[in-house]
Amino acid sequence: MNDFGGYNEVFAEYFDVDGPTRTTVAVHQLPHPHLLIEMQAIATLTRHRQGH
Repeated sequence: MNDFGGYNEVFAEYFDVDGPTRTTVAVHQLPHPHLLIEMQAIATLTRHRQGH
């Protein structure tokens, strides 16, 4: 959580107030000592039908 301010600044560079939903959770330790952040994402692909 010590880095949350910087994390928030970078997030704001890419997303506005209508950006994706996010959840921030503080954990004591991630699985590897070199990891600073873990992210999960869900993406959707919209397929356009021919003629529309």
